[in-house]
Amino acid sequence: MLDRTLDDRHHNSIIVNRLQYCKKIGIDYQKCVYQIINYGPENTFDRIVQLDSSQSIDVHADVLYTEQPKVGLFLPIADCIGTIIYDPTRKAIALAHLGRHASVADTIKKTIDFFTMKGSRPQDLIIWMAPSVGRKHYRMEYFDHHDDKKWRDFCQAKDGGFYLDLQGYNRARAVTCGVMPVNIHASRIDTATDPNYFSHSQGDKSARFAVVAMIS
Repeated sequence: MLDRTLDDRHHNSIIVNRLQYCKKIGIDYQKCVYQIINYGPENTFDRIVQLDSSQSIDVHADVLYTEQPKVGLFLPIADCIGTIIYDPTRKAIALAHLGRHASVADTIKKTIDFFTMKGSRPQDLIIWMAPSVGRKHYRMEYFDHHDDKKWRDFCQAKDGGFYLDLQGYNRARAVTCGVMPVNIHASRIDTATDPNYFSHSQGDKSARFAVVAMIS
């Protein structure tokens, strides 16, 4: 869904794959908004952008949100958690990129707060977390927040480094915000070990799979 070795993120050789993928899941790629994650020093990793229409545009955001049907949210990803948050009562949806930076920034809470500001109730929200790197394989040489009580159960000091459970952390934060545990569906697939997925932590520096969401 993305080849980072190419200068053009919308190179024809990649667009072909996206068109096939979207066709298979019943989404018009031409109505998708392409989510770009900015790792520059100025990014706070909690930028939420509301979309009112789709024009096959690129948007720099950590979270895309829309209440409009037929607006596709398209996020290339590898290891980080592509997270869909949906309010079936208000028909609102968001696609969040929850990597280490966004997790530290508490972006899952800020996204739920955004839904609440728009009129949603946390207990109505449904969350789906895509395949992502598991705790056994996500090792950091250092982690400044290992003493933070919020991370205590999701950060293990081992082998001279720190192993992070991003999925568990974000799930716990969502529950703390009032989301019903039964409404959180987290994939058990570990991108670090499953050959069907690209994994940045395991050396896939260029290729990405994708998460796509749309209100039908």
